[in-house]
Amino acid sequence: MKQLTIDQVLEALGDEPKSIGDRLTSLGFTKEEIKDKFSSDVLNTAVYGSSFLKFIQDNKQILADLDRGIPAKELPADFKNPFDGEQRTLAQRLDELGISQKELKGLFADDTLGLNLNGEEFQDFIVQNQDKFLGRLGKLAMKGTKHG
Repeated sequence: MKQLTIDQVLEALGDEPKSIGDRLTSLGFTKEEIKDKFSSDVLNTAVYGSSFLKFIQDNKQILADLDRGIPAKELPADFKNPFDGEQRTLAQRLDELGISQKELKGLFADDTLGLNLNGEEFQDFIVQNQDKFLGRLGKLAMKGTKHG
């Protein structure tokens, strides 16, 4: 199942007569999936949005069994979990979070960035320094709002 847009949800719940089957396909279910779970008479029944909502509520377990969710994207081959148990420098772990050396400039001393930490220590470091991080993010956000 793919991520639904608000338009697809509104289409499925629209207030004009439309078959239950069409409404279910608007929500991302395939015809093959639903034909095995509901009779053709049910799928061909035209209903208004409010009746369809009641149908979903009455059949939530059947529909939940069909819902595969949104497939996970594969992680990049070079992905490193910044919170794992291995020892790495603070600078490396921050880089793994997407915080560049340029963004770190002036935030922490070089000897602090060179500290070796495991994932739990790194998490503690972030919590202890959250005000610094939030302050820096605020400054970066304000730079982005200036018109030049």
